[in-house]
Amino acid sequence: MNNLKFFSKFMLQYFRFLSQCLGFLYKAISIILSFIPKLLKQLIYKIHKRLRFSISFKMTAVYTLIFSTTLLLLSLALIIGFRFFLLHEVQGELTRYSSVAVNYAKLDKDLQSFNVNIFSNIEYITFNVFDKSENLVYSTQKNKSEIYFHKDASTYPVINEINQQLVFITTKLDQNNKIFYLQLSKNLKKENEYWGIFSLIIFFVNIFSLMFTLGVGSKASKKMLLPIKDMTKTTKAISINALETRLNVSVSQDELKDLAETINKMLDGIQTSYEQQNQFVSDASHELRTPIAVIQGYANMLYRWGKDDKEVLEESITAIRSEACDMQQLVEKLLFLARSDKNTQKIEKTSFYINELVDEIIKETKLIDALHEIKTDVNQQVSVYADKKLLKQALRVFIDNSIKYTPSYGRIVLNSYIKKKNLILEIIDTGIGISKEDLPHIFNRFYRCDKSRTKESGGTGLGLSIAKWIIGRHNGSIIVESRLEIGTTIRIGLPMENKL
Repeated sequence: MNNLKFFSKFMLQYFRFLSQCLGFLYKAISIILSFIPKLLKQLIYKIHKRLRFSISFKMTAVYTLIFSTTLLLLSLALIIGFRFFLLHEVQGELTRYSSVAVNYAKLDKDLQSFNVNIFSNIEYITFNVFDKSENLVYSTQKNKSEIYFHKDASTYPVINEINQQLVFITTKLDQNNKIFYLQLSKNLKKENEYWGIFSLIIFFVNIFSLMFTLGVGSKASKKMLLPIKDMTKTTKAISINALETRLNVSVSQDELKDLAETINKMLDGIQTSYEQQNQFVSDASHELRTPIAVIQGYANMLYRWGKDDKEVLEESITAIRSEACDMQQLVEKLLFLARSDKNTQKIEKTSFYINELVDEIIKETKLIDALHEIKTDVNQQVSVYADKKLLKQALRVFIDNSIKYTPSYGRIVLNSYIKKKNLILEIIDTGIGISKEDLPHIFNRFYRCDKSRTKESGGTGLGLSIAKWIIGRHNGSIIVESRLEIGTTIRIGLPMENKL
């Protein structure tokens, strides 16, 4: 009894251990199988990456495949057609000889004097005569043991399906109530030789054509893709330090030329943007360097001995506050331009009357400037849908410029009116004007005109850039007309729409 319990306990532990092993094995196999698709995917990717075929190779392979398929079908058609042509000739030949034999046999009513020797000299053709019992009566073949009656014969030429080497035709004759069968057959040895030679010629022609197509196709595709190779080489040579490099567009006159011209235009834009960015950073650094240097200079002076001198202390504080204010304005303008470049500057449009905005600007300007005549000649009451704050900022830029460059007691006019479904905002001054050379560049960032427009009078050169961006975001346009020593007229056109 104890042995039985021990055996039962042992078997239970054994089955538990076996179950655990099977469970572990199942988990291991599951993990391995889960990795197989990933490994196969990586393997296929690596194989595909190593077997990287060029466009020239792909073009050659595709065109060669198309040409070889077409050539193969054409060759098969020629070979099969030539085979049918040979068989048709043989069938026609047998039909003619059969007619001659039948006519000749009819002259001998009982075929006693029928002479088959007249057919013995015809190459590859055998003439046999069988009686009703299918026994051989006459034959042009010397070895009579190999002659047998073809039961599947008909009055039309039939090819022997056994070896495709024999074509025969059988004609039934009724001579004096006796049945005879005239059976002509022809060996296709000669025709098969012709057919084999023709097939061999077609085969070698196909091989030569295929090799010729591969060679010519490879050279042609490489020549066609040579501009792409040159474009790739040139593009790889383009870098930040060599943005002036351009693709050659004079080689081809097809879509590749269009692609090269498009890439060149893109490179022109990149180069222009890069140069503008460098110029912007350089100008911004220059503009910030001056106030920082001034602040640092006054701070050092105060640190050394200026704090004990009341006049120096007041002068330093005034200068530092002035430069800090200028820096704040410059930084705000730089941040505005940065947001505009990233399209993150918010535009909050509302409906308002433009005449109220014009009156507001004129009133505020008169409070800070008593040396110029600031007025409006035309100020129509028109409701517009725009960002009032930004539009006011843009108009302030133009008004401030007119104040800076118009001599004392000069005239500045701000008008608003409707013309051809457009709102026209017009700023007219009697200032010093802008030269023709400077006029195309006045909206460039940090651009200042001639020597008469220094930093003290001309600001940072960012205001007009900001104003142009604001008008552009309102789908508007700016026209500037100016004559030296006479004045400047700026016309801003905004479309009259409910939603701009």
